[in-house]
Amino acid sequence: MGKKVFALIMVLVLVLCLASCGGEKVKITKSAASSVTYEKYDNGLISLDIPKGWQVTVAPADYIHYSFKVFDPEDPDYMLLFGLKQEGFLKSEKARSTWAGYYPDTTFAKLTPIDPQTTEQFYKVWTGNAGFSNDSELKMEYFPYFYDFEVIENLGRSMLGGDILRASFTNGDGETVQGLFTAAVTDVGSYYISENIWDLYSAQVDVWPLNVYHIVLMTAPDDEFNNWQGVLDHCLGTLQFSNAFMSGFNAEESQLVSTIQANQKVYDSISDMIMDSWEKRNNSYDIISQKHSDATLGYERVYDTQTGEVYKAYNGFTDDYTGDRYQSITDDMYTAPISGYIER
Repeated sequence: MGKKVFALIMVLVLVLCLASCGGEKVKITKSAASSVTYEKYDNGLISLDIPKGWQVTVAPADYIHYSFKVFDPEDPDYMLLFGLKQEGFLKSEKARSTWAGYYPDTTFAKLTPIDPQTTEQFYKVWTGNAGFSNDSELKMEYFPYFYDFEVIENLGRSMLGGDILRASFTNGDGETVQGLFTAAVTDVGSYYISENIWDLYSAQVDVWPLNVYHIVLMTAPDDEFNNWQGVLDHCLGTLQFSNAFMSGFNAEESQLVSTIQANQKVYDSISDMIMDSWEKRNNSYDIISQKHSDATLGYERVYDTQTGEVYKAYNGFTDDYTGDRYQSITDDMYTAPISGYIER
């Protein structure tokens, strides 16, 4: 009788082990992006939601050039940067060298030109110009650095002007970072001077500078951006300018106040615009890169048939698991952010 009881107990233990390891019960750890809680940042000029524990840095600039950066202090590659305007860029290297012949110590002579005048080129020369702003007499120490900036896909034209780009770059540690980038590079006029300062009859060069408006970039480590894009987009979508900001902007350049007030309505919907472009992206990059990441890190990807949530599971999970709830994903589901990790 004792042996039968013992055998029965062993069967029950085995069943429970199978239920916990291969049945419906699995050990899930929520992903950081799906667990974000927000807090309100408000400095009296702007307000927006930011992930709890993140920081906001405001560039030491005036209202017209107002810019701020929201980032994770533990890993600044998780970042949203917004700027109203940057200027001082010339249209060609010939214009820059010509200007340098006349006024070698000015900003126009030192910043890398934007040629051609596109959103992509603005970001391709970003790091050199960021270095000037961070390290020169401006002492901003604010702009991130992009190396090997490469466009993955042009997602179309922004309602604010300029393209919306999905792109990658490497940071200072050689790690790949991915993001969405937009900016409107604007040619506001022309002014011609002689190319040779000693020969007023030499060829004429247009040295009137460009303006760049509505700078928005949101980034995260390459294999995490798909998870964090919605979080960063939410932060941007809550951006509001205060009456105090409007008044300060008006005091600096009153003829543009109507523009910033009108643009507030556009900024209210800018996150929808970026999200819409993101959702219409080409999925092939996600599928290839996420598969490569899973293979490198030792994951397989499954989804919850009841909730639709996608999880990264330890390699071999689908061999161990005998239930029906968690199933291997299809290729098109690699575009979805993960909700967490299934652990052994």
